[in-house]
Amino acid sequence: MSPPGGRAKGRILIGLALAIFAVALALAARPHDETNAERIDRITSELRCPVCQGLSVKDSPSQTAREMRALVEERVNEGRSDAQIQAEFRAAYGDWVLLSPPVFAWTGLVWLVPLAALAAGLALVAGRFGGAPPAPDTAAPTAGEIAMLRDRVAREESADT
Repeated sequence: MSPPGGRAKGRILIGLALAIFAVALALAARPHDETNAERIDRITSELRCPVCQGLSVKDSPSQTAREMRALVEERVNEGRSDAQIQAEFRAAYGDWVLLSPPVFAWTGLVWLVPLAALAAGLALVAGRFGGAPPAPDTAAPTAGEIAMLRDRVAREESADT
């Protein structure tokens, strides 16, 4: 058994730990001013190197990437916004230069076409297997049809013997 004050101390410790966690979370979530170096790193990590395969300007060792990083640094130091810097590179290279191109540009079709094909395929499968089986034609034969069938069976039996 625990001593009489043990539960109260445990609850106090749990409450204190939750309070410390909440304060740490609040401090981590508060916005901070981004330095020019952080902005340059972020912007160059969003731009594609035109020479390398799939590398960002930040990660590429090519001469072109170094020149692009220098240009981004110059534009940041001039006080231009991120959108202005990206617009300058988009004007020179097109939307391709962005590692994450805007979805609403023509490149958005790259994302929409496979999704539309998948939806059409799922609709086809659901229509093929999901619905109730078609009802067979269960109309009862008429008296005339029955008489014709009996005559036919009788003729075939007499022809066989």
